[in-house]
Amino acid sequence: MQEAQWYYARNGKSEGPVDLAGLQRLQQDGVITGHTLLWCEGMAGWQALQTLQSTATPASGAEAVATASSHDPYRAPAAATPDVIPLGAGLTGQLGLYAAIVGGNFPIYRKRWRLDQGTASAAGTWHWPGFLFGVIWMMYRKMYRMAAIWVGVLVASSAIEAFIEVPDALSLVINLGLSVTVGVFANSWYLQHCQREIARVQSLDTGNDAAVRSALAARGDTSVIGAVIAIAVSVTLAIVGAMSIG
Repeated sequence: MQEAQWYYARNGKSEGPVDLAGLQRLQQDGVITGHTLLWCEGMAGWQALQTLQSTATPASGAEAVATASSHDPYRAPAAATPDVIPLGAGLTGQLGLYAAIVGGNFPIYRKRWRLDQGTASAAGTWHWPGFLFGVIWMMYRKMYRMAAIWVGVLVASSAIEAFIEVPDALSLVINLGLSVTVGVFANSWYLQHCQREIARVQSLDTGNDAAVRSALAARGDTSVIGAVIAIAVSVTLAIVGAMSIG
């Protein structure tokens, strides 16, 4: 029987086909993560890699063809019946745990954190989203505690500036300095956040690697809702500040 040929979604497009060994290589390189959508003949629809571990009986080839619509952007040609891909195949140890909690942007953070050099470190790196969006980025990455701390820093800074009547030019320099601080330390803060979450999950269940990775995937990745809340709070504070000045 011909080996199953897999298609994977990347940047809104379908790529492939690749065999199981090819998928494992892609996962080792960080191209495919637990959240990447996969499809091959015999499946009723696209599924995330992390859900395929528990998929025991894929749909028949006929059902897959009948279910997939012609306008499906991920529609793939026929291939063989799929095998079940183990969660985190190709990524082992701490590398697999980091991949599970970071999600889709793991290849980027893998380089920023120097994970292939043996010791995780983000010293001396720059983070543009952190510099530009600050608390919004923190909430997007589910760094809720760090976001709360940083909001406190921003509020305290604004209160002190208002109390001592800091000139607008100096206030602009102070705000820029705070943004630069986030840009410089964001990668390190996110690394520390992920390490705390990994340690927390491992302390709850150290005997089941699949369960640990699934829990990390649920705790990690990103939160659009969190980013929206941060934007709403930022806009509200800006309006209140403008009204108080007026």
